[in-house]
Amino acid sequence: MLEDEDSDRIEKICPVCKKEASKRCSRCAMVYYCCVEHQQQDWKVHKTTCQPFKIFSNEQYGRFLVATRDIKAGEIVLKESPLVHGPAQITGPVCVGCLQGLEEKKYLDCERCGWPVCKRSCQDSPSHQAECKFTIARGSKISIQHFYVPHPTYQCLMPVRCLLLAESDPARWETLLKLESHEEERRGSEQWRNDREGVAKLIPRFFKCENKWDEDEILRVVGIIQVNGHEVPMTEPSSVAIYNMASMLEHSCRPNLAKSFTNRGEVVMWAPNPIRRGDRLSICYTDVLWTTGNRLEHLQQTKMFRCECERCSDRTEYETYFSAVRCSGFQKDSKCKGYLLPVDNAQWTGEWQCLRCSKEVSSATVCQILERARMDLEAMEKHREDHCNRYMKHYSKWLTANHQYMVDVKISLSQVIGGKNPEAIKKIPYEKLMNKIKICQDLIALFEKICPAEARAFGATRFELHAALAELGRRSTEANNPAAAAVQLEDSLYNANECIRMLLHEPSMLMESKICAQARINANTLKALLGIKE
Repeated sequence: MLEDEDSDRIEKICPVCKKEASKRCSRCAMVYYCCVEHQQQDWKVHKTTCQPFKIFSNEQYGRFLVATRDIKAGEIVLKESPLVHGPAQITGPVCVGCLQGLEEKKYLDCERCGWPVCKRSCQDSPSHQAECKFTIARGSKISIQHFYVPHPTYQCLMPVRCLLLAESDPARWETLLKLESHEEERRGSEQWRNDREGVAKLIPRFFKCENKWDEDEILRVVGIIQVNGHEVPMTEPSSVAIYNMASMLEHSCRPNLAKSFTNRGEVVMWAPNPIRRGDRLSICYTDVLWTTGNRLEHLQQTKMFRCECERCSDRTEYETYFSAVRCSGFQKDSKCKGYLLPVDNAQWTGEWQCLRCSKEVSSATVCQILERARMDLEAMEKHREDHCNRYMKHYSKWLTANHQYMVDVKISLSQVIGGKNPEAIKKIPYEKLMNKIKICQDLIALFEKICPAEARAFGATRFELHAALAELGRRSTEANNPAAAAVQLEDSLYNANECIRMLLHEPSMLMESKICAQARINANTLKALLGIKE
């Protein structure tokens, strides 16, 4: 059943007979009916707002979701509460109630089992009850003495929460077991061996329950978590949740759905752009702003499959050359303006070849430059404009303008230039203001090609472009050029509205929600300046 953020406030009245009802629509759970006959009678009216997808399955993809009607831009496709929610496998101590990080000597112990909590109310959290009883049964309380990362005890907590569902909530347990674990594909891998020697042995020993679960049961659950777990950024550090329906969304490195969360931890899947009836619904299981090589490696290691999506099948990534390097940087005194990409699209660790002059370069040589660029990127101070400019100038010899690392720096630059405070942008030189505008426009053009559903990146960049265009309009007004000012302010308003649209579903506790709120204020100001009435 799909959960709605305001499900408790849904009117429990049958729309046909207007009497109190107790059965929800089996497809969307958003309307109550008193009987199946009335649900069938109401279908002509309700079908336009009902769940816009259907579950399909085949041997190649397993279960997946297909749009059953045209989906409008901005429409929420799925909202769902988690089956299980817990700390990440690699984490320091966190509160077992709210999953927020803890500081040493600034926490409480659960009075019953000893697991650390941030406040007394957290020890009564529903998610903690089963493990609390299970911990009590071991005969001694938990005692967390060290606050280093990763803390070994915490790698057991999410698997234990899953395993205990068999007793505390059998229906959820059965639902969880239907999710993919890739048991056979994982078996024998480095990750599987680490899990076998770590979690699978630690749980029985630590909780003194040697006969409760065998090794295969624990490893299967660990596989389900790793394959289906969603990182939830509502806590610091991020936590992990498993959702039922959301786990059926297939992967694409150019997905058509964006993912967000409610303040209550529900996942929200929505369509930033229109989706046609019959299209398969997808999200990205990795980071869309990684190069193809990095995405393929991450998916193989964590999700146990090789991606063959449209984007990964196109070495040029829609002619953006997001993963390419410059040929001239690898040939002495060369003036070739071509780009190097792997000879074999299925083998990103093999030879690389220039698309223009056909010059071949070894993977080791390319990887050496890319590793150096990655390390320098991690070491640099991204909040400093001079550091960003120095990085771009140095690595422009090897990296394309749209390469992942260059894009990472451009995103930082778009926020750093004139971004210290609301007044800072008024003081930057005209050339810097125009550079900020160009960087934002280039990023948006890139996002539209490789990741049109990446709402957070779009929203943040649209905000920066809106702010820069508003300042340009202000300067044009002061220069007594009202015609130019009107165009610039209209463009600024458009980008503010696009920012709002892209960040509308972000929860209030995240920075993106605050950006969205500021964009609303700014948009209203621009409307007043332009004489636009609601």
